[in-house]
Amino acid sequence: MDKKLVLVILLPIIIIGVYSEIFKIDILNIFLKLDPYFVIFFFVAYLTQILIVSLRDSRIIGIDFYTAFKARIFANSVSLIIPGAMGPDLARAVIYIRKGVSIDIAFSLSLLESFYDVNVIAVMFLVFIWFKFSAFEIILVLTALGNVLLWIFGVGYIYGTSNYNLNRIEQKIFSIKYLKPLQDAYLNAKGEIKERLSNPFLTILSVFLTVLSYVVQSLPFYLVSRSLIESLLINTTYQVALLVPIPSAAGISELALTAIVPPLLVLQIRVLELLSYSLGFVYVREISIEEIRKEVKEVWKTI
Repeated sequence: MDKKLVLVILLPIIIIGVYSEIFKIDILNIFLKLDPYFVIFFFVAYLTQILIVSLRDSRIIGIDFYTAFKARIFANSVSLIIPGAMGPDLARAVIYIRKGVSIDIAFSLSLLESFYDVNVIAVMFLVFIWFKFSAFEIILVLTALGNVLLWIFGVGYIYGTSNYNLNRIEQKIFSIKYLKPLQDAYLNAKGEIKERLSNPFLTILSVFLTVLSYVVQSLPFYLVSRSLIESLLINTTYQVALLVPIPSAAGISELALTAIVPPLLVLQIRVLELLSYSLGFVYVREISIEEIRKEVKEVWKTI
């Protein structure tokens, strides 16, 4: 196994160990002091959240619900190893192409799904963080704001320039020999994104389902906080920490949660999150590298 991959897999475990030493927490207490009702509620809420978002994804992509569910839960697992678009977004796209969706459209609509995921969670975090703000959280505030601005600019550009023709800047970019074969895929991808965003019902439904999914995912934390607002803050804080481009948000998630909950609870949440996100690896055998290569060659029009 690649040494870098091993390091990435071990990184969250190492961070948990270091964190335990700093706060003098016995590793066994992470498990022994877990409320079994909290654990059950946590995993039920996580799977329910996946089901809700999968309903949204199935409408966006135009595929069956089970495929959307499989893509979503598997992509969450991949995010533990590879953050960003080359991780979970590409993982979902790979599963979509197995249902006959071309790789350019599959990846572009997977990015559109992330547009809803990132912006909704970022806005929710920016709303609730002020109920319990600390100086460290400024890092996450800037992360949330940066993501919102970048995503709105990027999707806004696609929406405003998507007319199946290249503008002057794009013409210069795709005049480059090695990028020229991607021109049609690029235009198709922009057209698909604009078509989805131009559907007001689908857009409103997507936002609603995304908000609902995060609210459901936050509910288990009510058992430990006894406050709905704090429950939402705990979950949104953790989710925004995942936007920082570090595999499994190792280190940053622990620090972010420390600002709002006790250290022992930080580790309990962290362990449960890692375990829940790992559930999707049951589908890892369904990914065919050869199929991906064929799709990429088709996009690039190469042999």
